[in-house]
Amino acid sequence: MVASDADMVATAYADGRLDRIPNVEDALTSIALPLDFERPIVSSVRVSNSVMSWPQIVAVSPDQQHAYVAEVRSHPPDNVQQLSSIEAMPEGEIITVVDIANLQQPRVIQTVSMGRNPKHLSISPNGQLLAINLEEAGRELVIAEIQPDGTLGEMTGFSIAANLPSGVVPEAAIWHPSGNFLALTTTGDDPGNALASAVAFYTVTQSGQAIQIQLYDRPLAVGNHLSHARFTADGRFLLVPDLKWRMHGLRALNYLLNRRGEMTAIRFEPEQNRPPEVTSRAVVGLGPEGFALSPDNRLIATVNLRRTYLSPNLPPAWRGKPYSSLSLVQLDPQSGQLTTLEEYGFEGLLPEQATFDATGDALAVVIYHNREPNPRTGVVEFWNVVSGDPPRLERTGFRLDVVRGAHDIVLVP
Repeated sequence: MVASDADMVATAYADGRLDRIPNVEDALTSIALPLDFERPIVSSVRVSNSVMSWPQIVAVSPDQQHAYVAEVRSHPPDNVQQLSSIEAMPEGEIITVVDIANLQQPRVIQTVSMGRNPKHLSISPNGQLLAINLEEAGRELVIAEIQPDGTLGEMTGFSIAANLPSGVVPEAAIWHPSGNFLALTTTGDDPGNALASAVAFYTVTQSGQAIQIQLYDRPLAVGNHLSHARFTADGRFLLVPDLKWRMHGLRALNYLLNRRGEMTAIRFEPEQNRPPEVTSRAVVGLGPEGFALSPDNRLIATVNLRRTYLSPNLPPAWRGKPYSSLSLVQLDPQSGQLTTLEEYGFEGLLPEQATFDATGDALAVVIYHNREPNPRTGVVEFWNVVSGDPPRLERTGFRLDVVRGAHDIVLVP
C-alpha cells in the first residue's frame, strides 16, 4: 500500500511553492501482488496524509484487515499555491482507519480526531494497540486500543518530552516484537546536545484497560539526526538511519551541505539485563530517510533522497540534487555487524521509503514524483534482489504511476 501527498511538490521544502493540481487529492493506493506487468491491479481511496514526517505514517494490522493512516498536516485552502515556508502548512489532527479486507476496494470506516499533527504510527504485535506520536506538549505519545472491528477505541496519552532535555523532540515510536517495549527516536536543533539524537526504550504494561509506560534505561545517544527505527524479527537489534542533518547548526547549511548518512544497529537484550548499546554503523548515501529490511533480516536497503528537495533555481550540478539512490547494506543477524555493499543511483525526487516483497526477491521504492514541470503522478519503481556473494540490486525498468506525492509504502503479506 502506498500513501500519496498531493498537496505539495518535492521542492516546496525549499521555496514553499506547492504547485497543486486541481482534482489530484491525497490517497492510499493498493497494488496487487504478484505484480502483473501488463495489467497491474491498482486501487485507491482518498485519505488525508502528508509527507511532512518520517515515512512511518501507515500501519497495517497483523491480520491484514485494516490500515491506519496519520494525517500529519492537513490541506491548505484550495486557492493557496504559495507558503512563506513549508512549516506554514496547516496542522493535521486525524487518524483514518481503512478496511482493506478487499484490497481492490479499500474503504474508509473511521476518522478520529487525535490531536496536533499525528505523525508516526506503530501497531503492537498482537494487533490490539496503536502507538501514535503527536506534536502536542504533554501528550507526545498516545496509545489507542484497537477494537475487534478495527476501529480505534479508548486512548491514553503520555508526556514524553518531560523526561528529555529542553529542545529535544520525541519523534517516532516502534513496538518491540514482544509487545512489552517501545523504542522512540528523538531529534533537536542543537548539534552539541547528544540526546537530541537519541533512542529511548520504554517498558509497556497493561492491566485491564489501564496502560502504563516507564523509561527502561537512560536514553542512548546515537548520532546526529535520526529517522524512524525498526526492530529485527527476534527483537535483538534496533535499526535506525542517521541523516546527518544537524551538522552545521544553521538550517540552510544543514540541508545544503549535509554529509553522507549512516545506518546504525543497536543491541537491545533486556533479558540479559544489559543496557542498550550501538553495535555497528555503516556509511550509506545522502539523506537515508527510509529503509527496508529483508524478510530474512540479512539485507537493508536505505532510500537516500540525497538533495532532490532543493529548489530548481539552484545550479543543476549541485551535489546531490540531480538523482536519488539506494544503499544496500548487509546485516549479520547474530552480531549486529553492518556492511555497506553498494550504492545505486536512480531518477526521481524525494524517495522516502521502500519495501521488500514477502520472498525477499524484489524491492519496491516509492518516488514522490519525477523531475518535470507540474508533475501529476508519483512512481513506484521495482527492483530485483540478486542473490550471490555479495548480493546486489538490479533495476527491472518497470515503474508504475500512482497518485502524485508517493512517500510511504508498506507490504500487506
